[in-house]
Amino acid sequence: MSRTDPRVIKTLRNIDNALLDNLDSHEFRKITVDMLCRTAMINRSTFYKYYTDKYELLDSFLNRVLNEFSQATATTDFILASPHTITNQEYVDNFRNTIDYIYEHRQIYRVLWRSSIDRPIYQEMEDIICRNILNTIREDPSGPRQTTPYHDLYAKLFSSNLMTLVRWWLSNESLIKRSDVETIMYDNMKNGLFSTFRYRN
Repeated sequence: MSRTDPRVIKTLRNIDNALLDNLDSHEFRKITVDMLCRTAMINRSTFYKYYTDKYELLDSFLNRVLNEFSQATATTDFILASPHTITNQEYVDNFRNTIDYIYEHRQIYRVLWRSSIDRPIYQEMEDIICRNILNTIREDPSGPRQTTPYHDLYAKLFSSNLMTLVRWWLSNESLIKRSDVETIMYDNMKNGLFSTFRYRN
């Protein structure tokens, strides 16, 4: 059967979910194919129809998650805003789309960020945002023809700032509203870190 067959899609999704469920409660080195099959409610032959071992499954899953994250966050036009235009609707919508996508996939990210795998997924996500910001700077018609080390530094600082804010929010989700996250980012871009956080309650 083709991977586009609904039954295959469902089976592959069940295997992905089994991987996440097991990563949430076990170190990856302790997870076995038998554990994955029991959780996914499939037999071993079905698993080996799609993956040679748990390592191929993990790599395939991580690459897919990161590729989808890269595509969903590719448009970072909000970094082109000035302190006076940061609340313009186009920039607000652009930032909200990024936040919405991350929030919709928060359960996956939470598990991957704290799991015992050999890839630093959080750092890879930060690097993706950084590259997307540099691409936005390069493609800006009113921007520089070439990026400089200062643009690279800006992209690194901004991507670190954004991902730190998102991770903090998802760790305090019961206390922090989504609107607070937007306000913090707008204030930060408008006023800088010092003014944004010094007197915030």
